[in-house]
Amino acid sequence: MSTAAKTFTAVTNVRTATATEKTKSVYKNVLGSPFILKWPTIHTDLGQTILTQLLKTLTPVGEYRTRCRALKKKKKGSEITPAAAVAPEIQSRLHVGINEVTRYMESYIASTHPTTQPVMYICKREIKPLQLCQHLLSMAALAKIKLIPMPADSESKLGQALGITRASVVLIEIMEDKEESLRLSAQEVPLIEAPWLSNALEQKVHFIGENVKILKTVAPIKAPKKQQQPLKRKAEEEDDPSTDNKKLKN
Repeated sequence: MSTAAKTFTAVTNVRTATATEKTKSVYKNVLGSPFILKWPTIHTDLGQTILTQLLKTLTPVGEYRTRCRALKKKKKGSEITPAAAVAPEIQSRLHVGINEVTRYMESYIASTHPTTQPVMYICKREIKPLQLCQHLLSMAALAKIKLIPMPADSESKLGQALGITRASVVLIEIMEDKEESLRLSAQEVPLIEAPWLSNALEQKVHFIGENVKILKTVAPIKAPKKQQQPLKRKAEEEDDPSTDNKKLKN
């Protein structure tokens, strides 16, 4: 006696049957972290404007370095800076590179009464992996300074303006009467929000219990893998004459 196979004609029935037969319910524990900091986002036009202003500010530094290298070659590698090449005033307030900016931020955070207003410009799109500069995000939140992500392809442009190959991170101690355009543009960029950090430093610490959520989802059911027969062993038995003799005796 034969039984007819089940057929599904409606679309909803087909989807329900497929989901029931090929998936299973899975429960996963989800634990959110409040310590994740988000990179600030700026408008594309504002980013291009800041990049143009920054390149204009850094160009004298690159020209100064180029003149120094040219004069040092004429003097056969003399390490003394020639008097003809006068360093621009911003040179003493400029910090370039991840390591140099990190050292400056450590001293800035440790100082009790900072007198400068630093602004950090970072080319996070070109930094691979991003974990190399992730600590600067926490430092900027702790120091309450502006961190401005630059548009794409800014690393090589900043390096060209500075007279070097590339510059992934640039920090400038901005002065109101010197870099007024950069100061006004930085005001449009929001500060990094880290309420857990400010509360820990300014208010009494209150510990909150963990809140674990259970997420119900589905996962595909993997079919068991079929074990392949040892073909090599079977072929060896066929070639073995002793097996043929056993068959003849039987």
